[in-house]
Amino acid sequence: MDESDLFADDGEDAEAATLTQQALVGTQQNLGKMLDIMPIGLLIHTEQGIVYANRQACSLLQTGPAEVRGHHLLDYMAIADADAVAEALRTTFSDPETTTDVECAVHRPDGTSRLVKLIACSLPWRGNPVIQVLAQDITDQKKAEVSLRQMTITDELTGAYNRRHALYEAELYLEAAALRGMPLSAVMIDIDHFKLVNDTHGHDGGDQVLKALARLAHEYLTTNTVLDSPLFARFGGEEFLILLPGAVRQAAFDVAEGLRRAVERQAFELATKRLHISISAGTATYRASDVGIEAMLKRADTALYVAKAEGRNRVCNSD
Repeated sequence: MDESDLFADDGEDAEAATLTQQALVGTQQNLGKMLDIMPIGLLIHTEQGIVYANRQACSLLQTGPAEVRGHHLLDYMAIADADAVAEALRTTFSDPETTTDVECAVHRPDGTSRLVKLIACSLPWRGNPVIQVLAQDITDQKKAEVSLRQMTITDELTGAYNRRHALYEAELYLEAAALRGMPLSAVMIDIDHFKLVNDTHGHDGGDQVLKALARLAHEYLTTNTVLDSPLFARFGGEEFLILLPGAVRQAAFDVAEGLRRAVERQAFELATKRLHISISAGTATYRASDVGIEAMLKRADTALYVAKAEGRNRVCNSD
């Protein structure tokens, strides 16, 4: 499409379009090399479409300067983000004093997507309204942020949530239980005779057991359609915690007992042999008198030690 086709053909609109295009062409000629070495994508956009894209923008969109002209920025957006991007552009065109920004996914010809931050603001052209859109590829940044967050909330060995994150989530669950009367239960789990596992098979063997148990528990919990967003965490050493929002006393016992049986049936593969282990568990349910999560967890921990004292490989409810 010829650039002149982007603008109106008659009367004042034609004159305004001509002035706008002349200004843009002049700017491109004067600043083209500088704009092309910018480390961020730059698009110059009228209400009808894109009239200029620097080298970085073309690389991001996987297109050439001639091919991109005449297209609208929305042509490259993920469907889920189109409304947000359209609203940002409308706002920028209608209010010259406004700068808008939005994060969105860009779909590219090779089938890949990149997460992009768009920053749009008005340009002082005579003629048709024109905005500039800066396009920053933030895909790698977002991946790094997700990776860093995962490191802060998960246990490095097992991949389960860590104690700190479990306690943080538990307080949120507890708040919901206190304000809305939603049931909340906890299950404390301990691997029976784990010291013997370490003594017999070494710490590497013990680590393999911990990782295998975490995988088994995760599979068991995520495939249980009765549960509502259970949280599984390594609480310390060979001790694990399951938080069960929405679960009453009997439901918590059933979950713990189901996991106990699954562990009992499972043969854990070590480097030199297959090993059978068992777990003990204690459950507790939120009470209106609980002023913090510690009270409920302490009851679950006490029930756990009752289970171990009564012979292990069993589940006990707290009083």
